[in-house]
Amino acid sequence: MMHDNEENWAGSLAHHGGGVLNVQRFAEIDSTNAEALRQLKSLAEGEHCAPSALIAESQTAGRGRRGRAWLSKPGAGLYLSLVRTFSLKPDALQGLSLVVGLAVQSALTLLGASKIKLKWPNDIIHEGRKLGGILLELRQVGDLSHVVMGIGINLNLGEKELLSLDRPTVDLSRIIGSEIDKEGLCVGLLNQLSEDIDRFIVHGFESFIVRWNEADYYLGKRVTVLQGQECLRGVSCGVDASGALMLKNEAAKDQTGSKGEDTMLRFEGGELSPSLRPEGE
Repeated sequence: MMHDNEENWAGSLAHHGGGVLNVQRFAEIDSTNAEALRQLKSLAEGEHCAPSALIAESQTAGRGRRGRAWLSKPGAGLYLSLVRTFSLKPDALQGLSLVVGLAVQSALTLLGASKIKLKWPNDIIHEGRKLGGILLELRQVGDLSHVVMGIGINLNLGEKELLSLDRPTVDLSRIIGSEIDKEGLCVGLLNQLSEDIDRFIVHGFESFIVRWNEADYYLGKRVTVLQGQECLRGVSCGVDASGALMLKNEAAKDQTGSKGEDTMLRFEGGELSPSLRPEGE
């Protein structure tokens, strides 16, 4: 492991939670999220974790939501986990994954990537293709919530790798059209996360609703929501003050051709949230 707070990082990184960010860099690791969770096990009840960023060149067991594998070859992507402690209750943290997505979008836009959008609740999208994903994991100890915010962004995938994936995928080098400044991306992303998380702590997710709905790739589009074995179709109407997805479920016509009233369905964010897929995907 390369474990550092090098001058080039310390001089350009914003504070997190009022403290200097502890940067841990790994040439190879099973998963930055898994390592972060291992480190959290050493905390005593009532002890805050030091704000930390774990960054790996490659992962041998990268993972996304619902246990999906995440392609993590050397140089292919950015694999980063940010660890923070919150005094907020778990229910108040439901919109945090969406805030992380907005921070990623802002950092990529500042780097020169255009048309970056978000897919509720945890995907980074460019023109309908997946660019990255977010996986938040929580360790609750007493009144403190220790949150690991895992971020994976495709930077430079080979043609064979792109074709081998089970969904339309893109990488940042193809979007920008040039070599990626990975260190600049890390710094920009961590600084944007500091700003947005501070705002979230003070004002909650409600202050991000307009920004999220502007970034939502599927806002106003017909979509399918999968929840367990149930499949629900409707029009995506954005999110509410907690980050929950609002879906207008259109009533079916009866035998006479009459149509009943539409209903608005609500799906909560976080790990309990279903995945959202456009119809026909």
